[in-house]
Amino acid sequence: MATVMVVDDVAANRDIVRMLLGFRGHDVIEAHDGADALRLAHVHHPDIVVSDVLMPGIDGLELVHRLRTDPDPLAAQAPVIFYTANYLEPETRPIAEACGVSQVVLRSQDPDTLLDAIDTALAGGPVLVDVTATEEFVHAHMQAVNTTLIEKVRELHDTERRFEAMAFASPVGIGILDCRGNADYVNSRLAEILQMPEARLLGRGWTACVDPPTQDTAMRLLGGAGGTAELRFDHRLTWSDGTVRRLRVHLRQITDDDGVLTGGVLIVDDVTDLVSAEERLREETHRREQESHRRQDEARNRDAERLDSLRRMAGGTAHDFNNILGAILGYAALAIETVTDGRDDGTIPAHAVDALLSDLSHVVKGGERAKGLTQQLLAFGRREIIRPAPFNMNTLLRNSAEALRGAAGDAELILDLDPQLPDVQADPAQITQALQNLVRNSGEAMPDGGTVTITTATEDDQVVVRIRDTGTGMPQDVLDRAFEPFFSTKPASGTAGLGLSTAHGVISQAGGQLTLRSDPGRGTTVTFALPAIAAPPPPPPEVKPAHHRPAGETLLLVDDEAALLQVTARVLTSAGYTVLTAPDGAEALKILEQHPGHIAALVTDVVMPGINGRELAKIASARKPHLTIVFVSGFAEALIDEHGNNLEPGSTILAKPYTREKLVATVRAALETAKA
Repeated sequence: MATVMVVDDVAANRDIVRMLLGFRGHDVIEAHDGADALRLAHVHHPDIVVSDVLMPGIDGLELVHRLRTDPDPLAAQAPVIFYTANYLEPETRPIAEACGVSQVVLRSQDPDTLLDAIDTALAGGPVLVDVTATEEFVHAHMQAVNTTLIEKVRELHDTERRFEAMAFASPVGIGILDCRGNADYVNSRLAEILQMPEARLLGRGWTACVDPPTQDTAMRLLGGAGGTAELRFDHRLTWSDGTVRRLRVHLRQITDDDGVLTGGVLIVDDVTDLVSAEERLREETHRREQESHRRQDEARNRDAERLDSLRRMAGGTAHDFNNILGAILGYAALAIETVTDGRDDGTIPAHAVDALLSDLSHVVKGGERAKGLTQQLLAFGRREIIRPAPFNMNTLLRNSAEALRGAAGDAELILDLDPQLPDVQADPAQITQALQNLVRNSGEAMPDGGTVTITTATEDDQVVVRIRDTGTGMPQDVLDRAFEPFFSTKPASGTAGLGLSTAHGVISQAGGQLTLRSDPGRGTTVTFALPAIAAPPPPPPEVKPAHHRPAGETLLLVDDEAALLQVTARVLTSAGYTVLTAPDGAEALKILEQHPGHIAALVTDVVMPGINGRELAKIASARKPHLTIVFVSGFAEALIDEHGNNLEPGSTILAKPYTREKLVATVRAALETAKA
């Protein structure tokens, strides 16, 4: 029987090793980090130390080096075994050999391997080694850390190659643009559609699929001055052999986490065959009306299935991408923190600090660049999480009046608002966009001027908004197809299909209904209704920053991505929380039932095998009604149903990849809200 000190920043890992060693009759001392281990080594003089390698503050590599240089001979000569899930034995061999580490055991190995290693180390007795110089240790230490980071970067490169393969196989042309309107990536399908080499499409070459008038609008949109986040239009292109092709073009803005415009994504689909079929169907309407409707429905279904498949593929890639990015950026941040601490306390020479920080900055820059790529993927897939909130429609209309007048063009805008209007629950930004689209449609129906009147009213517990114009109106055959996403009576150079179909989707996603009434020569009235909600309670008193300090709460963190799970746990631990971790929903439920103390919050990924995050949250909330839930997701598919509705309204949702500050602030805000 021996005294064994187990060092690990994850309590669950320490519990497992303690129970394992208890079967052999060993006395176990637990240390939650390297600093705690150094203190306990002086007090208890353990016979052997079993330590994790990757830990916040003093990691396992630094711990063994400090033990070997400790003036206390009993602490300095204690045998050490590394027990890790992140490092292989070859990666730690330089430090292991220099500092007398007995063995490196992987957590994936049989538990008997650890027990045998302990028996062997105990049989060998105290360790007597000549410790390497500090500079040599720093070099070996950072080499081991960088090896793990390089593995994550390689995973990132693998994901980039998968994205390139997806873009190469895509049936539509794709271009990635910066905020100056220059393309820095195009796929081969875009070059095929436009009959131009890929190199010529970079920069401003992609504008070959845009008419000059529309090009100005596109550049304003990419520069953030277009008043809209996306642009849809048709384009007629003539190839060098005289062949005329019909293109359907979609340009959408890309913004970063702070809402800053960073560029756009261009999607070009050659729909010549589809357009030709529609034209033939229109010619045969009088003779075969029913057959014409059937073919149109089939064409729309095929179009919807193709785009939905692309959206799902983009969303899935973004999910994997975000997990890898989260681990890379998290480990890089921790490495930078370690190097900075080493500079401050003098353990790392200044010239080494500069070189290390420079190298790590390149890792961070690469991660941030890849983070922008995931945002482009999500925009392409249109899988952005909506953020519904209670608001008053009258207030939104007044605040948006200037933008709406601009959308009305030469027409006069009149607001006729019910002063007793109750609040609604929806995404204010999306409703504003829908209103602008509808007013713009009305303005375009009155090229010689007219009046657009917006009225609000309460009817049958619903807030009703009517947008009435004095324009040309629509005949019945046009009215029947007005909500089709690509149908328009505008010329090919216009923004075909942008207004009504988009507005219809936004209102439906918010739980409302949109209807259209029009008479030729007498104008058009668009009506939408949203469920009214009770007046919101007064806002809670502002919480001062001092109250936002962690109170040592216990969090249960769940993620099936091991690297991301570990780095997130380290970040939350360093923020002052006690963190329990689980790789899946089943393990999380076991911890929830068996943990003796109070668990304040469940922080869970959504997309996981077996029990997914939403199912886990539902079960956990039923068992622990006061448990705070924070969802973490790499893409919105997991939290939005097939109709675009948010499956977890009012919940706290954190999008991957997240920064350390964003993670800590989101968890803190969720806990403070639960206490209010």
